[in-house]
Amino acid sequence: MTRGVQDVTISGADRSAIARARMGGRRLLAVALLAVSVAACGAAAAQAQSVIPNVAALGVPFNSWHVQIHSTAGNDHVLTLTFDSPLLGQSITSTVYVPDDYTPTGPRFPVMYSLHGTVVSALDNCAPNPVTGREPLVKMLACGGGSFQESLYDIPSQLQNMHFLVVSPDTSPTHSICETCVWINGLHDVMPNFYPTTAAEVPADSFLHDELYPLTQALFNVRSDRGGRGVMGFSMGAWAAALQDMIHPDKYAYLGWVSGGYDIEEPTMEAGLEALGYLRDQGYGASPLVEPYWWAQYDPMDIATNIRGVHMGVLLSSGDGCLSAGDATAPECQGMFSPARAPLAAAMETIIARNHRIAVGDLAAKGIPFTTVHTPGVHGSNNSLIFAKYIVPEANAEFASHVPMPRTFSYRAVRPEFAVWGYSIFVTRPALGFLNLVNARTNGRRFMLVGNGTVNVTTPPTFQPEQTYTVTITGAGRTTMTHIAAGTAGSLKITVPLGSGPILTNPLPDNLGISSQQGATVQVTGP
Repeated sequence: MTRGVQDVTISGADRSAIARARMGGRRLLAVALLAVSVAACGAAAAQAQSVIPNVAALGVPFNSWHVQIHSTAGNDHVLTLTFDSPLLGQSITSTVYVPDDYTPTGPRFPVMYSLHGTVVSALDNCAPNPVTGREPLVKMLACGGGSFQESLYDIPSQLQNMHFLVVSPDTSPTHSICETCVWINGLHDVMPNFYPTTAAEVPADSFLHDELYPLTQALFNVRSDRGGRGVMGFSMGAWAAALQDMIHPDKYAYLGWVSGGYDIEEPTMEAGLEALGYLRDQGYGASPLVEPYWWAQYDPMDIATNIRGVHMGVLLSSGDGCLSAGDATAPECQGMFSPARAPLAAAMETIIARNHRIAVGDLAAKGIPFTTVHTPGVHGSNNSLIFAKYIVPEANAEFASHVPMPRTFSYRAVRPEFAVWGYSIFVTRPALGFLNLVNARTNGRRFMLVGNGTVNVTTPPTFQPEQTYTVTITGAGRTTMTHIAAGTAGSLKITVPLGSGPILTNPLPDNLGISSQQGATVQVTGP
């Protein structure tokens, strides 16, 4: 549509009136703009202040933990969090990265927990920093190694792009709590408690789930559901992140695995782990020859099937040690991370790259979806690239999607007590081995147990409280039928005898072709 144009004649008096009106209008507009500007600055300042939680508002038990939180280097979106951990018996420092679009009210934000890698006890001393800081890998292993490793991601540069918080535990610049703990709980060791002959017995897994995660949820406007939680890690932290994901598949929706181990019993990898004492220091034996089942429990390759059929984003990444053609010009192979200046970091990443290839083949064979990235770089040099280009967009997409609970799942563990997908399991057995929960329905109506000993099962709370159900157990060539009433929470408590037969071979065949002599099927009907 074309609008008509009219010629308008304006008198001198009219022009004066219009000029005065315009001048007054400009003044009013200037005042209004100033008011809006002041209000906007005030709102921005208020919002910047509100990003830092009010620790005085914390309730029980957190109000007794001496929680402190403050901005880092004046950046209110990079926070230092300290608190007294009842489990660890000392103050723990962590770093919290808050995205630019975070708000303390409204829809809750996802959280990514980022686990650092190895710190060597003998080097966890700041006095030799001028020496240990010369080679990147040594610097990662030395005083404040967890803090330095975390800085390799350059997370502050991605605060405008990521739509989730990142919480990095144990990032004190002067000492580390989790040196070789693999972020699992230590097992009591009868040996004298001194390095390197015995366990540090760090309850690292419980620290994460019982202290750090609940405190984060109390401080920030974040989600507590599986769909809003991810875990990532570098080096030992990547191995640990994989274990977190596979031991607790019902707790995470995303796994970022940066230059870590997958098959810890691969000879080169195993030799390094034995030398530094990871599982030994946590009480699980010096080598797989000493404690084969405990090593299998904490070998991602042996428990990867725990995430098969589970909706989850998985990223595998590694560098190439800067040994490929054309690497000389790659940014990840320059400066302090050039092979000439970082020979140990280059050698480490070649070992990791080999393990990465094993992981790719094994996960593909097991039907577990994943993304794989292999770039130039020595150990740690491509972390910022991996975080910015892959983890941020993939995690954003995963957290924004619908993350369903599986209808059925399979799970295996050596640990005698565990909880997963609403089931709580406790097994008493004559000899150590895997217990396999096979094709279990998340509604608790049917599952198979394979292993030895006596298994006490508490089902998910999906039944009508105080109603009686028929429980049929079929195994070892016989069938038994009992009537069990659901508790007030809606769970059934079922005891399943598996006998004292031979320990199952490891690993359990992926096709789960198990004879009835090795397992029992439980079916719940009624009421």
